[in-house]
Amino acid sequence: MSEYRQHPSRTAEWAGSSLVPTQSASDADTEVWFALPSDSGDVFWEALNAKTIGPDLVQVRAVPAWVYGVNYDDTVATVRSAEGSLVATSVSEHGNQATFRLWLGEDPDLAAAWRSIAGRYAQRGCLVDAISENLIALSCPVENAPLIRDLLIHEEQATALMWEDGTPASSVR
Repeated sequence: MSEYRQHPSRTAEWAGSSLVPTQSASDADTEVWFALPSDSGDVFWEALNAKTIGPDLVQVRAVPAWVYGVNYDDTVATVRSAEGSLVATSVSEHGNQATFRLWLGEDPDLAAAWRSIAGRYAQRGCLVDAISENLIALSCPVENAPLIRDLLIHEEQATALMWEDGTPASSVR
């Protein structure tokens, strides 16, 4: 059985004292679906907010929580499904962003601290997509990725936070 997940909010950035939706995320005018096939034959689908930039092309305006090899600001080729939804077929151009995912786990203290954790990384220039109190997706310019990776390594050693790099896969399926 297929599973479908849409992002619950707009991607945010730090605005001096709090997280606010980024202008580019607010400009999103559609959503694009990414298929993540599994060994069982079921398909997991993630919908990302996007901005239409041309015929069959959109620019991703959300930080992927599950799909690999796609980042905020990537340009993605699409086709229209039989049901009318836009479906990603490939990344046409990378947008110079890196993606990280933070899992705060089941520790109620850590999950309760999601806003401060998200704010800490936003203050360092990351875009934040809060999927839930347990899952946060971060995007940062590729040149800042080593610093963010080092901070995440340190935080993982000091807390129950777990993280992963969301960039490594070679293609969209």
